[in-house]
Amino acid sequence: MRRILLLLLPLLAASALAQTDIHTTIEGTQAAKLIPIVVPRPDTALPLEAYNAQFWAPFTRDLTHSGVFALTPYPPNVPIDAALTQRLNAQFFLLTTLRAEGENYVIEVRLVDTTGTPQFGKRYSGTKDALTRMAHIIANELVRSQNGKPSIFLSQIAFASNRDGNFEIYLMDWDGGSQRRITRHNALSILPSWAPDNERIVYTSFFAGTSDMYVISRRGGGRIKLRTGLNLNTSATFSPVGSDIAFVGSINGNPDIYLIKDDGTNIRRLTSDPSIESTPEWSPNGRQISFTSGRGGTPQIYVMDAEGSNVRRMSFEGDWNDDATWSPGGDEIAYTSRVNGRFQIRIQNAVTGVSRIVAGEGSNEQPTWSPDGQWLAFQSNRSGTWQIYRMRVDGTDIQQLTFDGENKDPDWSKKAE
Repeated sequence: MRRILLLLLPLLAASALAQTDIHTTIEGTQAAKLIPIVVPRPDTALPLEAYNAQFWAPFTRDLTHSGVFALTPYPPNVPIDAALTQRLNAQFFLLTTLRAEGENYVIEVRLVDTTGTPQFGKRYSGTKDALTRMAHIIANELVRSQNGKPSIFLSQIAFASNRDGNFEIYLMDWDGGSQRRITRHNALSILPSWAPDNERIVYTSFFAGTSDMYVISRRGGGRIKLRTGLNLNTSATFSPVGSDIAFVGSINGNPDIYLIKDDGTNIRRLTSDPSIESTPEWSPNGRQISFTSGRGGTPQIYVMDAEGSNVRRMSFEGDWNDDATWSPGGDEIAYTSRVNGRFQIRIQNAVTGVSRIVAGEGSNEQPTWSPDGQWLAFQSNRSGTWQIYRMRVDGTDIQQLTFDGENKDPDWSKKAE
């Protein structure tokens, strides 16, 4: 958790894909809004093991969690056509063909309504290594065909993992698939945060024996070090509208909130209170920055204008609140809140202050919003080790996403693609 890391940074510097079964609960009001669709297995001569794990499983998982489609059960060993779809009270059926052409796989999909009229059709081609991405692309375009907006299936979650020894920065797909390492410092590297274009990530590493901030491409190259001249450099986060990065820095051991350009120029200090200030996060419009401060006696969530003025307290429930993050619409914040001696995820209306607790078992910390505002990823120790989970914002449909080693500091990419 960032609050702990911040307090331990001097000590740290000195000492320096599996998938769970899917159990989806759909409320009656939610089901009424979903489009029932029949999705039979692909028409293919390929054996199931050639495409199921890499394509069909992530594809149907995407549709199941889309919030747009509801997969309708259908009787086995019968042709899927418009008449059957109508009898099943579904609105569409999806025809998929899959074949191998040399080193490529060719996938064709057609979304057909109950009159037999195609409503969507497209052909895709890619190598075996691209099958999972193709699954996410197809599901994304099917959702867009119905509501005009992309879903989150191409979004990614950055996180820190020690599965290979030291904590390093990793990425994974929204559903926990395609987990891969992008830093190789062989030193403690933590707290990744996405740029608004989803192309870069800023993070903290102790590679040089001190806490320093680095910016890296999501593809793992082009790393640059942000040189601040400060003793502490951590908890960095990109502005959603410009080139500024907010971060926690210190002179003579007093952590405050600073800004710096993403090229390492124009550093300026925003806070100067004698208390510890930490975990800055930008509002979606870039006009405000939330942060944690102990100026009131206990760590609480505050917000200030992006220039450092107009500081006001946001959290009042709970005696320890930290790790605030804004919903994509800016109407809510999610943060870590101590409740009955355990840390939980609290979601608060940014205007009224009304809040609710979600997440449940164990300690649950460091929430991060999906680009569509419908999901939260967070870290939890409910399994006995720190792992990353995903849930809907109402606290339902919780899925464990990581299993190897310990995994912390999730940050969801900032826009749907």
